[in-house]
Amino acid sequence: MKASVVIPAYNSKQGVEICLLSLIHQRIADDDSFEVVVVDDGSSDGTRDVVRGRHYPFELNYVHRPRGPESGRAAARNAGIREASGELIVMVDADQMLPPDFLAEHIRYHMHHAAMVVLGPRHHLGEGRFDVDRLARGFTLEAVPQVVGGDSRESVLDAFSHNLDNLSTAWHYLFSCNASVRREHLLAVGGFDESFVGWGLEDSELGYRLRRFGLGFAYNRHAVAYHLYEQVIREDMYDEWLRNLAFFTDKHGVPEVAAQRILARSFDPRTRDLSWLECCQRFEYAVRALHGRLPGRVEYRVVRVDEANRNEVIGALADWAGRGHLLVLDRTADREIPRIVQCSNSEHEVVYYRSSGPEEERRILSRHPIADPF
Repeated sequence: MKASVVIPAYNSKQGVEICLLSLIHQRIADDDSFEVVVVDDGSSDGTRDVVRGRHYPFELNYVHRPRGPESGRAAARNAGIREASGELIVMVDADQMLPPDFLAEHIRYHMHHAAMVVLGPRHHLGEGRFDVDRLARGFTLEAVPQVVGGDSRESVLDAFSHNLDNLSTAWHYLFSCNASVRREHLLAVGGFDESFVGWGLEDSELGYRLRRFGLGFAYNRHAVAYHLYEQVIREDMYDEWLRNLAFFTDKHGVPEVAAQRILARSFDPRTRDLSWLECCQRFEYAVRALHGRLPGRVEYRVVRVDEANRNEVIGALADWAGRGHLLVLDRTADREIPRIVQCSNSEHEVVYYRSSGPEEERRILSRHPIADPF
């Protein structure tokens, strides 16, 4: 499989250099390959010189777009998708650093499942010095400021299920700073809607259309990306988010899209009277109610996975998911089990948790009606 890493950049001189240096150290299978497409959205800080000023051991395409009223992340990413020659599009931001297994983890899911949107965590680095020369020699977190924050979506998965595809709101969590989709599917739905202006929701709206197109969603915890800077939502960004939400809602005209308004109570920098997790829980419950997914309506058969039965479960999970609702409790560190669960494409619910032991499992089981075992 050939992957195309699409990186939109606007006045991202330092960030894009670190991002490209981290891509030097990617470890992928011998029969896989990748290219990088940098879309310079009218930068004036020397971004072009950084991209073209060093030789990289991968195919690197530089696309320059003059700055104008139509400039923005949606248009820049679409330009990169059009330029790309890989069958898999991997979307990242210019201010990110990518560990050596990043691309391999995205490719691994798509090699098994063609109709998927794969998302990965984005962690945040704090303030401090970046040792660019050291990063050119090899990937190491010792060359960058310390990690100060994790991915906020993981708290949502902890609350509902580590199977992202089981969430009624999975489409909302397509954050284009770390996501991959086969190019054919992006072209089939028309790519990003370039009518979105400013900050927020152009990626979630693409996720909504991909979901309606029939794609599944998976969250691969091992496909980590590191944001070089911690993002703070300013008042102007929040106002742009509200305008984009109004456009998103008018475009599709359905209650589940409008329900994203619940999240405003965690975004508004002037109030923030509810946490991100509280808002996401309300959002998910509201959309589940719209879909008729009311609590207690289904019973789950429990599948416990440990090292002793790991191979048996891997071989049977897809069949079990096709026969009924499952609640999978995984005590292993296996990377294939969450892939199989999230990509099962079952019409039944498959709730999945990484388990730390019996006490946690008892808490999980107390929240779900349990059926007789197979």
